[in-house]
Amino acid sequence: MSGYVYLIRVGDLYRIGKTENLDKQMKKLKPDEILSSILTKEPETLQARLLRKYKSKRIPETGYLKLTRRQLNECKSQFELKGNLPHTLDAEVSISLFASFILFVVSLFVFNYFKFGFLKSFAYSFISGSVPMLILMITGNFGGYFSEDISLFYLITNRMKALFIAVAMLSISYLIFNLN
Repeated sequence: MSGYVYLIRVGDLYRIGKTENLDKQMKKLKPDEILSSILTKEPETLQARLLRKYKSKRIPETGYLKLTRRQLNECKSQFELKGNLPHTLDAEVSISLFASFILFVVSLFVFNYFKFGFLKSFAYSFISGSVPMLILMITGNFGGYFSEDISLFYLITNRMKALFIAVAMLSISYLIFNLN
């Protein structure tokens, strides 16, 4: 469900939050300044990532952060889509797919170097390439999101995608072995 993720300033403190109605939330919080906001398909995931990133700056018992100038600029860049945090869970699947591709290519060269034979090397490479997808399926993340910050409902689709991709890669490997 779409919503806003926002960064506001109240005195010398900052707050990262999410809401479906930005105007209503700002009237309720009465910030000194709205520094950034972004409309996203998955506000929970972006908010969770940002809060996790700056958790050491959180003031206990509050939702406010004490950020340095550099951290503030870094946080603002996330809202401008210039940061390195993925903004959607689909980006997590893309990260895993890229890792699978890299692992596949590297292992193909390694297996060919050790003279396994082209078809066997290809099959073993598909097995190696499926590892990131298996990790995504089991843990719910592959180095992007912290799954404990996101409800299980949001992670199920990623886990299912990873399962189907891993099964496809392992099936291709099995078929190649049988061709041998």
